[in-house]
Amino acid sequence: MKSVIIQGIKGSFHHEAVTRFFKQEQVEIVDSPTFNSLVRQVVDKKVDLGMMAIENSIAGSILPNYSLMTKNKLYIGGEIALPIKHNLLVLKGQKLEDITEVRTHPMALLQCENFLDKHESWQRLAMDDTATCARNIQEKQMYGVASIGSKLAAQMYDLEILAQDIHDVYDNYTRFYLVGTQPMLVKDFNKATLFFYTDHKQGRLSKVLEILANHELNLTKIQSVPLSGTVFQYSFHVNVVLTNNNYDLYYKALEKLKEVTQYLNVLGEYMEDKRPTYKDMNQ
Repeated sequence: MKSVIIQGIKGSFHHEAVTRFFKQEQVEIVDSPTFNSLVRQVVDKKVDLGMMAIENSIAGSILPNYSLMTKNKLYIGGEIALPIKHNLLVLKGQKLEDITEVRTHPMALLQCENFLDKHESWQRLAMDDTATCARNIQEKQMYGVASIGSKLAAQMYDLEILAQDIHDVYDNYTRFYLVGTQPMLVKDFNKATLFFYTDHKQGRLSKVLEILANHELNLTKIQSVPLSGTVFQYSFHVNVVLTNNNYDLYYKALEKLKEVTQYLNVLGEYMEDKRPTYKDMNQ
């Protein structure tokens, strides 16, 4: 059985991402308090794989995680685009008027401001992890305290969903990468993540983009990250989707890219996870 490490504890959105990625396949889920410790355990081979958030459709990219991947020479074996649905979780039998305090991750507080503003008397406490807050409410029998988290957290920690879908923006997704220490062979892949940097000659980056376009590679994301050991120089992470799974053009593009970059590495070749709908999530 594969072991997959997540940031946070079971019942978190990372846990949900693993469940949805592996579907019916049984995997062992390992908790990690931080992304740094997650990566360290993958690198030290204490676990097989890691599931790591990389970007949110509202908050943007998680830049430190891009650096963690490249510094530790991790490879991407797949992705999952997970709708983030926030719910108000409490001990069973409570009502809205019983709540005096909400404890959850600061991002969850920000993403549910419209709902929380309707309850001005509630104290808001920013904590490390949504699932940890949910677990603490049950373990410590914290009456009058609510958390914001997933339906999975409610199920795992036997909490009641007092209000569901309380997030301000419904089109809220987080993309997660499945990472490991070795390149992962994915049959019939249609997406790739490339990591490169160039010299500072005029037009170098535009030449890279031109090569991608000329070889029918659809650029879906380009992310600049400070290049370690330099001052105000940047490396680039690029996601491309193959047109009609044309591998011949893709491999020709890689050869051309090597001619115009100082360094080029394929971080992963995998299947694109197209953004699911909320209807899909509830089936």
